[in-house]
Amino acid sequence: MTSPVFSHLLGSLTLLGVMIIIIATFVAVQFIVESSLQELRLSEVAESIAREIVELASIYTLGGEDLSHMDLKIPESLKNQGYKIELQDLGNGRFVVRVNLQVYQQVCVVVVPNFGERVVQVVEGEKWLTNNIYVSNTLLLPLPTREVGNTKLTGKPVIIAYTSQDGVLYIGLGVIWGES
Repeated sequence: MTSPVFSHLLGSLTLLGVMIIIIATFVAVQFIVESSLQELRLSEVAESIAREIVELASIYTLGGEDLSHMDLKIPESLKNQGYKIELQDLGNGRFVVRVNLQVYQQVCVVVVPNFGERVVQVVEGEKWLTNNIYVSNTLLLPLPTREVGNTKLTGKPVIIAYTSQDGVLYIGLGVIWGES
């Protein structure tokens, strides 16, 4: 006959093992649900940016100025995580909008913003178009503040379209810096 000490010890270890398995299952399910929600948030941001690119390109094609921009209505962070937006040129007037968290996930949306005969390309690299307008093919959010002299400037994310001297329409992600 087994001693009551061993029976109690075996029962306690079994109960502890079952509790650990149940807790691990709940944590795994929570992680999967949170990952799905983050992917949904990323895809909403990517699709919103793609729609804005198409809209800006169509407005610019219909008679925009030398430099046009459209404000991006996107969150500064996704569930307190910073994220990166990147435009990539696939050629033939097609772009890929990539949005990924700093940690792991990535969502891609293909967009075709060309409505006319004009060549449309993604901005290569990064540059300052004016003193307060910065354009690039990538944008990191949340935007930091800049200090110029004693003035603190805050950035506003935008999509920028401009024509080069050879007639190519460039579209990029930008920041317009202004006083807060």
